[in-house]
Amino acid sequence: MSSNNNTSITLAILQLQSAFRYPSLILGFTLLIGGVLGNILNIIIFIKVGNYKNNACSLYMFIRAFIDLYILLAGLATRMLATGFQMDFTLMNRIWCKTRVGFLDINSQSTFTLICLQAIDAFMCSSPSALVRQKSNIQTARYLVIGTLCFWSIHEIPFFIFQDLVIVGGTPMCIGTNAIFAQYRSYFVALCVVTIIPIIVISIFGFLTVRHMKTISVTRTLSSLTRQTISMALFQIVAVLVFNGPNAASIIYSVATANVAKDSYRRAVEQPISLLIATYSYGPFASSFYCYCLSKRFRFQSVVSLKELVCGIHTNQVFPSTQRSGTRTQLPAYVNN
Repeated sequence: MSSNNNTSITLAILQLQSAFRYPSLILGFTLLIGGVLGNILNIIIFIKVGNYKNNACSLYMFIRAFIDLYILLAGLATRMLATGFQMDFTLMNRIWCKTRVGFLDINSQSTFTLICLQAIDAFMCSSPSALVRQKSNIQTARYLVIGTLCFWSIHEIPFFIFQDLVIVGGTPMCIGTNAIFAQYRSYFVALCVVTIIPIIVISIFGFLTVRHMKTISVTRTLSSLTRQTISMALFQIVAVLVFNGPNAASIIYSVATANVAKDSYRRAVEQPISLLIATYSYGPFASSFYCYCLSKRFRFQSVVSLKELVCGIHTNQVFPSTQRSGTRTQLPAYVNN
């Protein structure tokens, strides 16, 4: 009788793992292909249009395109190889074991910081106060971008030291060798830095920005470029909340049940679900282009940029002028924006 129960449990576990495996692979490859294409298009469009040279929010979006592209190629692509085809290079190469997650963490922490800066910049640009709007400037944004990358690079140095490829019971494992640092990463970095804190920050400033934009007097003083970047930032905020919410709940559950004794069936149920959520959490890095395309002006700029790149068709542009709208300078814009 016990043997029959064990057999039925084993079959149930195998069926459950199989049921989650294929949706996870489909989702992963969809995010990978769509995200890589979208980020490449973002880079092309931002370079062609050139707004990132003069607009703080555009600069954050431009830098994020490169960071997100790296995360998808070095993170999601290798995850798909490991989970779908059992090709885990972290178990084959010590250098890759010590560097893969470290560089991914630097980039993911940087991109979430830049998303928060986007939300704060959108809040400042939409403020009724001219003094607050003037706080948004390209010079400060450049310093913040450099500071963000440097800070998270320094923060991640201990990981490169403590992460290593070790043999446990004859099986190679890429794990952290310092228990205190592992707890710090689980309880602070994973739980707070890349989940809870970004969600709180972008929710607060997104709400305040929407409230500002409902004021007609404020909207009329903003240039078309500023309105465009604010709407793009708000669309990105929604995407982060949609994709990062389940990941935050999964991490909170994992931390809360870390010391709970679990049987084999419960672990078998939780593992494929957590893997599916982990794959789904790559959404913020893959969705930016499609969020930006909800802006009519960005769609037009995308078409114009691609025509220039592929067909060599040049669209007439408005030359730079010193005309001001409210307290902000009207920057070059395409016709029919």
